[in-house]
Amino acid sequence: MSIKVGEEIDSSTSKARVVVSAREGIIEIEGSELFVADQLNRLKTVICQVVAAGAKWRNGLDAAGTTSPANTTLAPQALEKFANLYTQADGKLQLLKNLPGNNMANKTVNAALLVAHAHALMGAEHTTLDTIRAVCKEQACHDSNNFSATLKREKTLFVHSGSLHITLSPAGRERAASLANQLNGAS
Repeated sequence: MSIKVGEEIDSSTSKARVVVSAREGIIEIEGSELFVADQLNRLKTVICQVVAAGAKWRNGLDAAGTTSPANTTLAPQALEKFANLYTQADGKLQLLKNLPGNNMANKTVNAALLVAHAHALMGAEHTTLDTIRAVCKEQACHDSNNFSATLKREKTLFVHSGSLHITLSPAGRERAASLANQLNGAS
């Protein structure tokens, strides 16, 4: 998460430009110095909220804007119910079971469901594609040519927020919970 606040003033035309970028929630104001100053005054509360959200992301979320297991403030009990399925090592989520699925695409979708489920248990709304990709590599089901396309096809299971992370849809939460319960109980 990066917050970029910049100001550009062209003294020859008395124009000003301010850009506040908190992870693509850009606020851009351009015009005369008087206009920009007036707009900054009016939007002060909103800009402060954007900057505060950016600070929260920097302090509690990973670089892609998702709460990482290592930064989660919830106790490890969140995953305790699924002790046969999930563990944390060095601040990273690990699956203790092999991913079910008949092919790489099915296994990739199941990896995304399980990782997002574990993150949701720990209070994270979003899961980075990099985190899912890492689990797929550990489980030997990472297809670098089709990874993103495989997850994008699953519109009923995942809400895609840009290209950096996903969120479970209501149907995805239900399927993820069912899969996690099934694998947690299997020997």
